[in-house]
Amino acid sequence: MLIKNGVLIDKNNGFHLSRKDIRVEDGLIKEVADDLLPYENEEIVDISGLVAAPGFTDIHTHVYHGKTAIGIDPDRVGVEQGVTAVVDAGTAGADTFEDFYERIIKKAKTRVYAFLNIASPGLLSLSELTDLSNIEFEKVKETVEKYKDVIVGIKARASGSVVGENGAEPIRIAKEIAKKLGLPIMVHIGNAPPKVEEVLNFMEKGDIITHCFHNKVNNLIREIGILPEAKAARERGVLFDVGHGNASFSFDTGAKGIADGFIPDFLSTDIYDKNIEKPVKSQITTLNKMLYLGLTLEDCINKLTREPAKALSLGETGEIKTGYRADFTIFELVDNYTELTDSVDKTVKQKPYVKGKYSIVGGKVYECVQ
Repeated sequence: MLIKNGVLIDKNNGFHLSRKDIRVEDGLIKEVADDLLPYENEEIVDISGLVAAPGFTDIHTHVYHGKTAIGIDPDRVGVEQGVTAVVDAGTAGADTFEDFYERIIKKAKTRVYAFLNIASPGLLSLSELTDLSNIEFEKVKETVEKYKDVIVGIKARASGSVVGENGAEPIRIAKEIAKKLGLPIMVHIGNAPPKVEEVLNFMEKGDIITHCFHNKVNNLIREIGILPEAKAARERGVLFDVGHGNASFSFDTGAKGIADGFIPDFLSTDIYDKNIEKPVKSQITTLNKMLYLGLTLEDCINKLTREPAKALSLGETGEIKTGYRADFTIFELVDNYTELTDSVDKTVKQKPYVKGKYSIVGGKVYECVQ
């Protein structure tokens, strides 16, 4: 395949809206240069007027569906929306991961990775850590070893509705297990208990806090500013993710955090069947919301591509670079206004905005569904 006339954006490789052609062979990037001539019988993909970025990765989705409390088809939130890779954030646990792998991961056009839920049932219900017997180390270990090519970490949810009377104890145990297995942990923060200060104190370099811009009482960003525990966590290498979700993203909270220098590391969606129509819609919609909050397009792209690849050890992906996977998000930069709504029904207008056109995964082209 030869991708012609694209405007490339990848600050890690010096592409600052740079017009180049890209040659793809065997699912990998073969060559990036000016005015490449097509080989005989080479497929030509002309993207004149469009921007080509490394393929977007959404590190917080729920794509194990059909047997769970929440979930959606990975391709609906993946290649159909300009996202080439999704990471399921703990919808499946040790008891359900085989079904997830066989029925969904293996059949998806989108690349699918996963955080394994520390609770063996996963999200068959939404109170998975009220019973500590759901945490079974040997089952977790066996599942991680069997599916090591797709499991990138451990997931635990730190909300009162999830842990019940167990407080911070499930999170402490989950972190201990993740550390034994040499994996990062992603922790959802929401309403107390446990207090977010307790959760932050468990986190170490490479671990991820998701829902960093929610506006509930038990949040990271208060009237007095960023929690000292959040600042300390960031200093020791803990990473922070947007994780938009149904009730976990506020423009006002995000604006305050960014004004105080608290910039998220990843721009994920926490997308599933019950929030795709409103307010989440897509990862590109979340990107547009971060543009509204003042992040640059180049920095946003980096947080959707190279940073997830690096943090989750996804291999040679996330950059437009010879030898890397030929995964691209192709989009239009529209010089007009779009309306954006957060999780608390605040609506704003953003100009310009990103509109997905194509996903390319390993050299296969998929048209975005608007």
